[in-house]
Amino acid sequence: MKRSIWILNVLLAAGLIAGSMELRRRWLEARQREAAMLAVRPVEIPPAATTPVASQPPPKLQAAQYFEVAERFLFARDRNPNVVVELPKAPPPKVMPNFPTVYGVMDIGMGPTVFMTLDVEPQQGYKPGEKVGEFTLRAATSKEITFEWDGKQISKSLDELRPKAKENQPQEAPRMNANVNNSPAPAPPVRPPENVRPAPGVDIGGGRKGCIAGDSSPTGTIVDGYKKVSYAYAFGPICYWESSR
Repeated sequence: MKRSIWILNVLLAAGLIAGSMELRRRWLEARQREAAMLAVRPVEIPPAATTPVASQPPPKLQAAQYFEVAERFLFARDRNPNVVVELPKAPPPKVMPNFPTVYGVMDIGMGPTVFMTLDVEPQQGYKPGEKVGEFTLRAATSKEITFEWDGKQISKSLDELRPKAKENQPQEAPRMNANVNNSPAPAPPVRPPENVRPAPGVDIGGGRKGCIAGDSSPTGTIVDGYKKVSYAYAFGPICYWESSR
């Protein structure tokens, strides 16, 4: 047993010595190769002849050179280089409504009063400056009425604003008789209503009301807080009711 251990130790020692000698030999060879490579000097190559280039300033940057970059922007595929400028749409023109229907103009020395109505409303007296629907009454004479609408003043003759005659009314065919004169029969005389109770009529503006046809009450009559005023004027009799309060 001891003998085999001694033999094994001798073999291990011999292997260790042989390995150390091989390692030293390789180390010496590496040092020799390194010394040989370091002893060789590199060959110097002369530089190639070059032509000197004249120094020029760099070109100026122009925005037009980057149009393609903006049009082909990869992170926004919906980008459109053609900008569409949408102008605001003009509002449609305002349509002028129908003018009021005028029945007459009265002036008793305190400014004109125009009796008119709009559509199906009852007629009423209006003074200059008052509104009739979308219109504003500006001036009135016995022949012409001036309105203001949408900042514009429009004048109309009294004949244009009078109530129109009803159209498409069936007319009775004239009867032909050889023994009877074809001239139209005279219209019966219009008689004013009798026994009309004294009372103020429609409002004519300025705190006054008109008189009802057939009212024969004397001047100064007071009814419902209104006092009757009547007198002769150059163009005919004038009659109206004013507040007595």
